[in-house]
Amino acid sequence: MKNITRFLLKPTIEAIYDILHMENCKVNGIAGVPDRNKLSISPGHIDLEFDETFRAMHASTYIEYLPEIMIETANGTYKIPQHTAQFEGSITMGGEEKQHFDMRFNKLIQSTLVEGCPYFWRFIYPISNNEWFMKIKALPYADDFGTQHFFNLITADLEGHKMNLYSSNVDNNHWMIVESTEPITYEEMDHRVMSIIMALGFVIGKRYGDYCFHVASVEPTFSKIEGIEALSLKETRFCPFKILQPNSNLMVEWLRQFDYQQYALDEIQCTSENGTKWFYEEDASVTIEAFSKLAQLCYKTNDMLLATSMLIDGSLMNIEYQKPFFHVALETITSALIKEDELLLPPTMPQEYYMQEVVPRLLDALKGIMNLPEEAFWIFSRRIEHNLNSAPNANKLEICFSKYGYMLTREDKLAINKRNSTFHGHLTSENIPLWEQQSELLAMSLRLHKLCSILLLKEAGFTGKVLNNEVLFGIKDACERKEHIYLDI
Repeated sequence: MKNITRFLLKPTIEAIYDILHMENCKVNGIAGVPDRNKLSISPGHIDLEFDETFRAMHASTYIEYLPEIMIETANGTYKIPQHTAQFEGSITMGGEEKQHFDMRFNKLIQSTLVEGCPYFWRFIYPISNNEWFMKIKALPYADDFGTQHFFNLITADLEGHKMNLYSSNVDNNHWMIVESTEPITYEEMDHRVMSIIMALGFVIGKRYGDYCFHVASVEPTFSKIEGIEALSLKETRFCPFKILQPNSNLMVEWLRQFDYQQYALDEIQCTSENGTKWFYEEDASVTIEAFSKLAQLCYKTNDMLLATSMLIDGSLMNIEYQKPFFHVALETITSALIKEDELLLPPTMPQEYYMQEVVPRLLDALKGIMNLPEEAFWIFSRRIEHNLNSAPNANKLEICFSKYGYMLTREDKLAINKRNSTFHGHLTSENIPLWEQQSELLAMSLRLHKLCSILLLKEAGFTGKVLNNEVLFGIKDACERKEHIYLDI
């Protein structure tokens, strides 16, 4: 393949291995740490562990917030920022016997990195495989390890700034790499990566985390590494609610939970001479262009970035919390789209007729109320003149769907119209035990998640099939209505 994109990865992987294999380092900044030690990285924390006597370590263990600590290895010098490290676990005071010490922190920075300096950056996360295979119609690329990667490379355009997203497999270690194509500051890179990661997590159904490496270079090819930092993150989690699923094989067991799901199982299977088999739904995967637009939506406004994050995190919450969470997400997405497109909500009745015929009569009626306080008259008259004819809030949440040609069902509108009761503090029915409302709350959450997702995908230019999680999760009412397992949008 002559025109295939090629990436130089060896210097980057070597810089990562220098940290992952770090041991027997010289530690400066606190007293007593022996040269025989070992570093490890786990979700949520980085540890430098060693065995030493309390006598040797006692002066350091009394410090509540440890100062800046320097770690020297044969491959470079790294620092742990001040007040970010502490000793973990129990420490036995006194005695001459060696005990185990665990110095825990969340960030390790190579000293050659210059703060505020623009670099070419690679942000690198551990993953299990090429996770967007079949879900995003990606491109091939080759690396300097001699490996060709198919359906892997994604390019995203963020307001004219090109970013690369791809995965690699070195020594059976899979890495997701987000790469800038121009020198930028760390803060700008972090914002771009966050936008891409949120868009990817939404498409795949995953909250990325565990830990990551930030690799900096002054060369666009990353032939020479200027520095690297390691950062621990919250544990990676897979989201139960997924809006895209092109591989029907993964849905079979879900659709065998209840007999009333059989019709949906029939929809995703086809019969050949050799018996029943399942199929790949190509229309349920995202083009690079749609993914890039989705990432750009997150990049342009913080509200859209947070709303996309809420769709990822919402399905990880307790069922009781999901409905209000997704109502807020729907309100946020709708408000951002209305502002972007300068959409105007139609008034309840024609504004000219309202101002000429209705307002005078309402004001006359208001004036006729005996002993009405002046302040109350002023407030009520302002409302009559300026916002009484405005469309209800629920109408605002419906307006964008018609723009994209999606016809809301009765159940969709019911979920949207619960918005007012949610925002006025009525999260459940007080007349029914909470445990009896679990199925209804789950159904409402799944539907709101679907509606939010449709708005994001349509604004990104997606046309195809989305997953109906109410059917997949076996919500009886949805299955009895014979709702399709895939919805065309």
